Amino acid sequence: MESVEYLRSIARRWLTILVLGVLGAGVGFAYASAQPALYRATSSVFVSSPRGETTNELVQGFTFTEKLVQSYTQLATMPAVLQPVIDKLELDTTPARLAASVTASTPLNTVIIEVTVVNRSADQAARIANAITRSLATTGQELAPEGPAGSASIALQTVSTAQPPARPFSPNTTLLVLTGLLIGLALGVAYAVLRDILDTRVRTDADIDRVTDVPVLGKVGQRGRKVPAGITMRTMPRSTLAESYRRVQANLEFIDVDHRPRLMVVTSPLTKDGKSTTSVNLALALAERSPRVLLVDADLRRPSIADLCGLDGDVGLTTVLRGAISPEEAIVPCGDSLSVLTAGALPPNPGQLLGSAAMRTLLQTLAARFDYIVIDSPPLLAATDALGLAHIADGAIVVARYGVTRRAQLKDTIGALENVNARVLGIVLNGVKESRPTDYYGMVSVPEGPGVAKADAAPEAAVPPAPAVSRRAAERTTAG
Repeated sequence: MESVEYLRSIARRWLTILVLGVLGAGVGFAYASAQPALYRATSSVFVSSPRGETTNELVQGFTFTEKLVQSYTQLATMPAVLQPVIDKLELDTTPARLAASVTASTPLNTVIIEVTVVNRSADQAARIANAITRSLATTGQELAPEGPAGSASIALQTVSTAQPPARPFSPNTTLLVLTGLLIGLALGVAYAVLRDILDTRVRTDADIDRVTDVPVLGKVGQRGRKVPAGITMRTMPRSTLAESYRRVQANLEFIDVDHRPRLMVVTSPLTKDGKSTTSVNLALALAERSPRVLLVDADLRRPSIADLCGLDGDVGLTTVLRGAISPEEAIVPCGDSLSVLTAGALPPNPGQLLGSAAMRTLLQTLAARFDYIVIDSPPLLAATDALGLAHIADGAIVVARYGVTRRAQLKDTIGALENVNARVLGIVLNGVKESRPTDYYGMVSVPEGPGVAKADAAPEAAVPPAPAVSRRAAERTTAG
């Protein structure tokens, strides 16, 4: 991924990142609220040598004091100093437990000992700190070696008395909340980036470019809840969805200006990618430009063209291939300029039937009669039936579903077509999420009159039955 793609991943999931940041701040605040308030008080002791009448003696005394002060610093947390404090203040603790809340340190190049006490009470922290410095002074002088005539060689004097702190130093609520916020935001950013890195589903042109150089013919948006049921090119001819199919049709004309594809196979990696819907709407878009367009349902495993167009599917492609009837008898009109050849009865060997010489001859015969032929074929990863058709046809159109089809599936589909020397005309990305779905000219147009279903009709009723439709198909349409 490039840097701009990382930024797009973050921008696309900004709400998730914000929510995780707020949750992190909330966790930080909850943790801070659960912690007890702690106060810190500090008192200081100055260590000196009372001896020194000459300069030499003063220097020796200071050197002696400087070396001894480190030992006194350690002494401040020992039972010899802390036990008298416990006894005097009547504390309910032990020297070891009290030492855990006491810190003694010496600033660099000084003979000052700073005693810091942490306690849940501000007053108690100051009392204990002052008591420790007094006990340290007494104990330190007792342990110091005697000078001449039994005088003390070291003097400890309190130079800073601890005062009760005004506010606790812990927990630092602001710091914890900010830390939680930053951790939450970092997790959100990591989630957004890693999801796009690990998620191989096709969503953008960049995802398609990673696996193939085949052009994207167009993107078709999702059908909204308020969109009328039925075939989009009939129920909403001026909608953005209908314009998407017209854009696919227009791009097909520029694939090869000198040799425009007339016989096209529409397939997809898996089922429910929208290939049949794309086939019907693309055929209708082509029918707006040409009076002779044929839609063939070659999905002999799960045919759906007959149901989409409201036609009887008992007689169709398989009936013609068996020689039971002629193509003219099996082809029925669907609207003014679109003809449909349904699948017919399902055969036990669809792959062999579609790859037969009879199928090749039939397509050559139909190509001489129609300007464009759109063939709806089975998904390629589920069955290989479409490979033979794609090799015979002028090219294949691969339909991928936004957020469902994975890059590996799309790559395998295109690779399978290229392995049989089939021409891949392009890719149609179906079910694309639009940020602001709008309709052409800002309105949803549902034409009235014959040939168009009402907005609340079922999909089977989107196109009225042709004269050749059987009674059973008409009954199914009425029931729908």
